[in-house]
Amino acid sequence: MGCSDEPLSMNLLNFSGWLAVGDVTVPGLTPQESAALILLAASLLVFRAFRERYLLIWTLGWLAYFVSRWTLGQHAAGAVPVYLIAISHAEFVLAMCLFAAAIFVYTNARGLLLPLLLITLTVMSFAVVRVWFWPESITLRVALEVAYRLVAITAALRLIRYRWARWELGPWMLSLSLMLMHLAWPPLTSHLPIGSNLLVSMAAGLSMLLLVFDDYKLHMRRLGVVNALTTSITRAQHHGPIMATALEELKGLMRAKAAWFRLLEGDRMVIAQQIGLSAGFVQDRQSVPMDDDFERTLSANAPVVVLTSAAVRLLSTANLPT
Repeated sequence: MGCSDEPLSMNLLNFSGWLAVGDVTVPGLTPQESAALILLAASLLVFRAFRERYLLIWTLGWLAYFVSRWTLGQHAAGAVPVYLIAISHAEFVLAMCLFAAAIFVYTNARGLLLPLLLITLTVMSFAVVRVWFWPESITLRVALEVAYRLVAITAALRLIRYRWARWELGPWMLSLSLMLMHLAWPPLTSHLPIGSNLLVSMAAGLSMLLLVFDDYKLHMRRLGVVNALTTSITRAQHHGPIMATALEELKGLMRAKAAWFRLLEGDRMVIAQQIGLSAGFVQDRQSVPMDDDFERTLSANAPVVVLTSAAVRLLSTANLPT
């Protein structure tokens, strides 16, 4: 059993490459507005393909971001009314919080959504009140800048922590670009290189696409593992080949150096199958007690991941070879 989404993946990759090197200017819109509109369209395309909830929130974030730029872009040649500046700032804050909400949903941190909602309403209200009543206050402007950046930093740290074990470019690129997105503030932004905000916006959109494609690749690898296990089960007459196949596929999926499986015999756990372990490790830890601190196998009904650094430290304390 199998399926192929190669045409869709190639179309999305070609579209991403066009975003990176092509002309992103839409007639009647500024480059930043054009980039936001194109990334909004790309997000809709990816959401339609993968149907992930976090992608819908991410798309709404790009919509809010585009509207925040478009609100001020229509008065770029002259004086901008105060109420439009207030609306634009509130929309930008909403966009940043929607981006953070998408990351929280993606990283299974749904408990942070309610606090984020309260923070969003508070910061949006503060942004409007500040522009309307105290537009020249440096202190309040700094407070606004710090507020939405704290949201971005929290989301970035959550994403990096969630994807820490998978060394991929997408999460780091998305985290950095999210923290670099900002409101226009002439005392600071006037010193930035021309087009830097456009590049940051493009990097944020493209990094999310990389994140989606990386997850799609991992999903296909998992399907490959399930298929290999199913084939092994249907052909095997004993449990030995099944466990060997399962360990081989698990080791490759997790990019681990070794994997092993223990069976409970009396009050001890004995290695029944292993792949990648050294002869010294197998000899000294062939049988361990059920409350072994190193593996903690019976503490949860799930595989245990042992980091090499922690293993070396623990085994050296116990005077065992690594």
